[in-house]
Amino acid sequence: MTDLIVDVEILTASERTLSTLKSDFDDIEERQDDTANIWCSEELRSAMEEFATNMHHHRKELSQKIADCGTKVSATLDAWEEADRKLEEELRKNTSESPEPTR
Repeated sequence: MTDLIVDVEILTASERTLSTLKSDFDDIEERQDDTANIWCSEELRSAMEEFATNMHHHRKELSQKIADCGTKVSATLDAWEEADRKLEEELRKNTSESPEPTR
């Protein structure tokens, strides 16, 4: 049987990254109009506006999926920390109940 290895630091970093990603992703719509001035060609500007409009339809669904993933990472982190705490308690309890070794 292999040992289960959970890197709490990676889970914590993933939780923060997903939160930041969702925030940035949700903010994209507000920045849509900010980019209109950088497109030199009217055709390019029109294409980018069309893309942004189409993306608007999918943004809520994608944002929810990012949020769901973050929730799952958080739940995994919480469950792991709880399991680790319980294992530590049991180990301390069992270690303190062990008789002193005889010499």
